[in-house]
Amino acid sequence: MLAISADSPPCHTAFAQASKLPFPLLSDMHRRAIAAYGVLDTERNVAWRSTFVVDRDGVLRWGQAGDRQMVRDGAEVLRVLDVIGRLRAV
Repeated sequence: MLAISADSPPCHTAFAQASKLPFPLLSDMHRRAIAAYGVLDTERNVAWRSTFVVDRDGVLRWGQAGDRQMVRDGAEVLRVLDVIGRLRAV
């Protein structure tokens, strides 16, 4: 698992340490990944709040995006990961 945002590496380091995150935060200051995934709000030059599940083969399996007020459902992400894990076991 990893996270990507347009924040700077020093900002990520501070956030990761304060939050005790067990996964890396990647910086996309040039918005290349954000644009590639279609979640760049060009008017504000920020990314929509987004979650994507990409499998080990690099295939995008699931995603959701919305504005800052949108609540992301962690339970749904866990459900998707469980389904993908079962498919890989077959």
